Parts: sequence; structure tokens; C-alpha cells
Amino acid sequence: ILVLALGTVVYRFIEDWSWVDSFYFSSVALTTVGFGDLTPSTDASKLFTVFYIFSGISLIGAVLNAFLKLHAEKVSDRRGSGG
Repeated sequence: ILVLALGTVVYRFIEDWSWVDSFYFSSVALTTVGFGDLTPSTDASKLFTVFYIFSGISLIGAVLNAFLKLHAEKVSDRRGSGG
């Protein structure tokens, strides 16, 4: 949520997009969908986008990994206790 919020705020002010467009682009960029209907137009926002995508995808991957490990431990504990 914080990553989406960061992207939304940055695009809102650097690109002067609406809040909805900024949130939409942040979501599309982080999910790697890339529809192409909105594109950064300034050098600053293009550079931000590169780092935003790499760091955001890495962060999302790390969070998903942590959740999956936690889930696997719970499943393993249930199987180990006979339940």
C-alpha cells in the first residue's frame, strides 16, 4: 500500500496527472501490465519509473515470499500435529 501511495503522489506532482490517473499508472506499472495509455513525459518521472518498478516489484516479491513461507509453515505444523 505504501509503494502504491508513493507512486501515486510522485506522479500526481511530477506529471500533474489526476489522483486517479496517478494511482492507475502506479498500479499498472507495479503489476507489469503496462497498457501504455499513460506514459511518463519528463526525464524525472521516467527515471523515477525505472527505480519505482524495480524496487516495487522486488518489494512485492519479498512480501509475497514472506506470506508464502508463513503459510507453508502453518500447513507443515498442521500436518506434523496430525490435524
